[in-house]
Amino acid sequence: MRILIFFTGQLLSSAISAEEQPDWLGALLNRIEYLERKDAEKDAIIAEQQKEIESVKAICSGSKTDQEKLLNEPSERRRFVLNEGPVAFTAAITPYVVDHLKSQEIVKFETIITSIGGGYNNQSGVFVVPVSGIYMISCSLLDDDRTGLMVHGEIVQDHRVLGRVFAHTESRSYRDQGTQTVFTHAHAGDQIWVRVKDNADLGLGGELYSSFSGYLLYAME
Repeated sequence: MRILIFFTGQLLSSAISAEEQPDWLGALLNRIEYLERKDAEKDAIIAEQQKEIESVKAICSGSKTDQEKLLNEPSERRRFVLNEGPVAFTAAITPYVVDHLKSQEIVKFETIITSIGGGYNNQSGVFVVPVSGIYMISCSLLDDDRTGLMVHGEIVQDHRVLGRVFAHTESRSYRDQGTQTVFTHAHAGDQIWVRVKDNADLGLGGELYSSFSGYLLYAME
């Protein structure tokens, strides 16, 4: 394309002298020069992307030299090349109610709705961070109307409380739901969970009203 543009511009420029060129021809020649520059910029971008592709191929082939070279590059570039992919999960409690939860007990959201990138274990109720970065963590808890207790829940990261959830059924005619959302910087291997704060014998409502979610917003060390 650039050869055709160049040839056309040269032909038009040589066929008509500068004094004889009408305004429209000067504008056309300027436009051709602009397109030539943009075409050259595009070729440079393609060449750079091709280098990145070859670099990834070398890493995937298990070349130790290329791996060590990559580790010495800036962290921003390493995150681009070693993209771990998205991380997101949502789990919920399906039964109508989960009874007899004790103080400091981890809430187990047994029904996994979304699990991308791994990390959440519905047997333990714990999310193990697979990729370091900034995470959004959200939790909703439903107070069951049969207990008469106020729900006090906590979102915890490695025993550090990130936020609390409160819900209280003031009348046995309905149930109450509390929700909390936090943002946290977590490192790979960190553990995040939801626990009962101080209730002695809590009945937690289910039917997908009580849920636990997390999402990786931005990967960083």
